Amino acid sequence: MRKKRFLLLLVILFSSNSSLGSTPLPAVTSDWAVAETLSILGVSPLAVAQLRNYQDWTGNEIITGEGIDIGLKPMPNLELIADHEPELLIGGNQILLQHFSDIAPTLDISLYPFTNNPWKEIIDFTFKIGEHLDLTDEAQVVITQANQQLDTLNRKIKDKNKTILLVQFRDDRHAWVYGKNSLLGGVIDRLGLTNAWDRPTSDIGLSVVSIDALARSEGHLFIIESPAYQDRIGQQLESSAIWRELISQREEKITYLQANYWPIGALPSALKFAESFTAALLTSESHLL
Repeated sequence: MRKKRFLLLLVILFSSNSSLGSTPLPAVTSDWAVAETLSILGVSPLAVAQLRNYQDWTGNEIITGEGIDIGLKPMPNLELIADHEPELLIGGNQILLQHFSDIAPTLDISLYPFTNNPWKEIIDFTFKIGEHLDLTDEAQVVITQANQQLDTLNRKIKDKNKTILLVQFRDDRHAWVYGKNSLLGGVIDRLGLTNAWDRPTSDIGLSVVSIDALARSEGHLFIIESPAYQDRIGQQLESSAIWRELISQREEKITYLQANYWPIGALPSALKFAESFTAALLTSESHLL
C-alpha cells in the first residue's frame, strides 16, 4: 500500500512538470551516486547520509535542495529517518536496505562496480533511476545533453596519443590511482584518451600505491586536489625531499586538478570532472607551445 501511495505521489509531482527544476522528493539514500542522479533529474532527496562530507568535497554544487544529513553511511540515524516519514529508501547497501524495509519501500540499485564500459553504465544507471521514478523524459534529456557535452570536449582535445595517470593522495606516502574501470577512467576513455594505469584495481576502480610507484609510472600525471590534499597533504609533499627526488625522475608532465566532483559519483560528477580535466589538459598543452 505504501509503495502504491509513493507511485501515486510521483505521478502527482511530475505529470505536469517537464522542466528540470528542483522538486523535493520524499526519498532517503546513503549512496552519493544515487543522490547525484536524483539531483540531475531535477529532484532533491529528503535525506542523504554524510551530506556535509559530500558538500565539503564538491563545493555544494551538485546535490541540490535542503536535504537532511542522516549521519554515517554504514550507520545512518534510523530514528531521524523514520521521523521524516520517507516514501522511498533507495540505494545498493543490502544491510541498510534490510533495516530500511520496516520504514518505507526500498529500491535496490547501485552504480558500482562497473563490469564493462563505465560511461555506458553511468548513462544506463541514470536512465534506470529515471524509469523507476517515472522520469524517463527528463532522463533522456539529461543523457542527450551529457553526450553532447562530452562530444564537444572530445573535439577540443587534439592530441589523442597522450596517456593519462589519475592520482589522489591518501597521505604523503601513498596514493589511489584511478584505473580504467573507475568513473574517472570511463570519462578519460570517452574523451578519446588512454588511461596509462593497467594494474589490478578494486571494485570502484582504484589501486593503492606508494609514491615511488608514481615516479616509475608513465603518463601525464594528474593529481586531484582533494580537501585533504588542500588542507595538509600538499604541504607535506612540498616539504618532502623524497617526493621531490621521485618527481624529478619523471620525464612527463604533472598537472593539478581541482576537486569539485566526487570521484566515485555518478553522471553529475563525471561531467564536472570532464570539464575540469579538459580545461587543465588544454592549459598544460598551451604552456608547451
